[in-house]
Amino acid sequence: TIEFAPVLALAAGYAAGPMGAARLLARRPTDDLGWIRTELARVGEVAGLFRRGDALLAQAVPDVTRALARLRIEGSVLDGPELAGVQRVLAAARQVHADLRRVEDTAPLAAALAHPLPDKRIERRLEQSLDADGGVLDGASPALAAARREVHAARARLIRRLETLMRGLESAAVPADATVTVRGGRYVIPVRRDSRHRPPGIVHDESGSAGTLFVEPSAAIELGNALREAEVAEGRETLRVLRELTLLLRPELVTLRGILEMCVAVDDLVARARYAVATGGEVPEVAPAPDALRI
Repeated sequence: TIEFAPVLALAAGYAAGPMGAARLLARRPTDDLGWIRTELARVGEVAGLFRRGDALLAQAVPDVTRALARLRIEGSVLDGPELAGVQRVLAAARQVHADLRRVEDTAPLAAALAHPLPDKRIERRLEQSLDADGGVLDGASPALAAARREVHAARARLIRRLETLMRGLESAAVPADATVTVRGGRYVIPVRRDSRHRPPGIVHDESGSAGTLFVEPSAAIELGNALREAEVAEGRETLRVLRELTLLLRPELVTLRGILEMCVAVDDLVARARYAVATGGEVPEVAPAPDALRI
């Protein structure tokens, strides 16, 4: 009836990211006078910055709470996307922290939200090891770069061998526009089921019409195995890098939780201040009610 939730939604629309918006939407009324006065004063500080042509930086951050919870478990290994999310939080926190320090004199209550940052070398190590989507970069370790070169070379050798075998077959044995393809994780060539000149090998699949078989020729199985071994070696080194990065973050768990909270709290605060400016809101004087409120 009093449309409290719609007002929260309006204010949450000014948040930079979903975590800040969710924090604002979760707010509920309270009669804690000291808390109310502090929160109003903090919003008033930041609204004052905006009205003077200044601002306070708020950054959208990914929700890494589940990744941080997993970090508590000894022996756990965060995957690439989880580590990339933590890296984005670190980068955002560094900017938010710097801006909080900048407004320390003009907005001390807002500046009090600052939280100590972890060593910059941790952020740099993550940047060097992961792409934006959490893929592990070649530069993460010399062994990984070497393993990936071997995978590339083994794949090229296998495909060249299969193409040579396919060209050696009679044209009637191979479907039109046939190419080397992958079935069940193995490289194969398509061969007509009714061909009497089908090469010996392992049948991994058939076409939808069942007229074509996908065959891994016996003459290429050894090269296929070599490729698989190279891929396993690459996967093993990738896992080692992810484990190393996880171990780098584990001692910083408390700090990581602190900087995530800082970013979310600042986003929530800036959204309320922007809403106050947009609606011409001012900080009211607050006092205990003389009697119970009845609506």
